[in-house]
Amino acid sequence: MENQNPVFGRKIYFINPPYAIKTTLIDRLRALEYEAYYIHDPRSAKAILENNPDSLCFVCIDSILPTNQWFNFIKSFETTENLKSTFIGILSQNIKTSEKNQFLLKTNIPGGFISLTESFDKITDKIIQICELNGAKGRRQYVRLNCNNYEETFVHISKNGRLYPMKLIDISSVGFACMLKTKDKSIFTEKEILKPVVITLGLKTINVEAAVFALKENPNYVTMVMLFMPSTSATTKDIIRNYVFSMLQGDLDMKVEITVRDDTDYSKDLTKETGDKSSAFINEEEITSDTNLAEVSDLEEASEQEQTEQPS
Repeated sequence: MENQNPVFGRKIYFINPPYAIKTTLIDRLRALEYEAYYIHDPRSAKAILENNPDSLCFVCIDSILPTNQWFNFIKSFETTENLKSTFIGILSQNIKTSEKNQFLLKTNIPGGFISLTESFDKITDKIIQICELNGAKGRRQYVRLNCNNYEETFVHISKNGRLYPMKLIDISSVGFACMLKTKDKSIFTEKEILKPVVITLGLKTINVEAAVFALKENPNYVTMVMLFMPSTSATTKDIIRNYVFSMLQGDLDMKVEITVRDDTDYSKDLTKETGDKSSAFINEEEITSDTNLAEVSDLEEASEQEQTEQPS
């Protein structure tokens, strides 16, 4: 992939993920502060991805569409301007070697092929390595949730016997920003440590100790940026992280519900428009014609080379 790793990282999407990927692997990525999502319906995925260029996208091709249609689906990314920069990898447990080689030879899948027949730890390690190599975090090391659209997010801070309620601006597992009334700015000072700080996230309430990192004046309020102290428990951080990702995934699910579904007929050979038949998918039942012999030979050679390169 020619793109430089983006400063603000890349979103990571799993299209049609099997149960273990959705429930365990994505949770592991989120625990490592990767911004990972799942989309079940491939017909809704492209509209989301077009609005998030340079994303990493892992596509599981074992269900929903036949293999040749998954091939055409992935191939179509190469001809759609806002999807060309999507970094695609393929996940499969059932694919035949000849079909796998067609994806490797004929489609742009810089994320390669990840076999789901390997141990779950190996699969996880491979995906994490791909995310690291392609700057999925960028300079941002923690995923923040913009809280402006969530009325149930606020904070109460006690100082000198008085309680100060404030609206959260954003939050991550390392800290948060909140709205302080301009008239109260002089009450708080940078670097001071405050406790108790009571944060409400929906139905969850947590007590933390936090330090004032910065006070930034705005026209109508002061932004107070606070960092959690090292004494903050892993359980508390998990509560915050789980809330952040549940809201982000929920927002994505809502977008998927209202997005216009892709109505492309992926059963048709999309390469006919370009006349480049060499990049079309060959079904096994078609491997009888002399016109395909050269290509089949290439596939067999690729298969033999792959087996030779396997570590003993």
